[in-house]
Amino acid sequence: MTHPVLLAIECSQRRGGVALQDREGHVHERAFATGARSDDVLQPTIEALFSACDLKPVDLDGCGCSVGPGGFTGLRITVATVRALGMSLGIPLYGIPSAIVAATSSSVVESPILVALACKGETLWLSRLVHTADGWSGSGSLVDTASAIKSLSGCTVLLADEYCPISLREAAESGGLSVVEPEFSASACLHLTSERHSAGNPDDTMKLAPIYPREPEAVTIFNRHQEG
Repeated sequence: MTHPVLLAIECSQRRGGVALQDREGHVHERAFATGARSDDVLQPTIEALFSACDLKPVDLDGCGCSVGPGGFTGLRITVATVRALGMSLGIPLYGIPSAIVAATSSSVVESPILVALACKGETLWLSRLVHTADGWSGSGSLVDTASAIKSLSGCTVLLADEYCPISLREAAESGGLSVVEPEFSASACLHLTSERHSAGNPDDTMKLAPIYPREPEAVTIFNRHQEG
């Protein structure tokens, strides 16, 4: 049986990675550290992965990526790379919310769960996810800590990193929820990409964009200078 050749990129957080499914259905993954110059890492990693699998970008049948929330630079470069592949190769693209990637990367099976991302001060992007036979689903929004604490009711797990507001973490633990450090694997992103590819559910290439809960700091600084 021949499988579609699919590429997935996860660069929403401080650790990034690329995963490739070959024609035999085998998954190949490479990880790296992201940062301000993650564009210097991403493209060589993709090229090396294709070379190791004796494949070329032209062999791709589809491409997916984690779209955030997450780091501004990593998301911007990832989405630009994926859109370039989609437009040049005419292949379908799949934007995967990073909260879904985190849930799929984890060993958690209880449901529902909460995923806290992009925590800053007393606000965060909070996603409530449920698990069914079809995998994880749900949506997120930017909320304040008080609203997040109210959302804990009925949940079993809070996926949250060290930037999670202390009051939310303490409320979760007091309420009997397990607070688990989230992981973001490229292979999980690839799995989700493969599911959407099989279902024939791509995104509009021209509308694929990162999820930015707030105006990026770089944009804020630029606008401030323009106004000055």
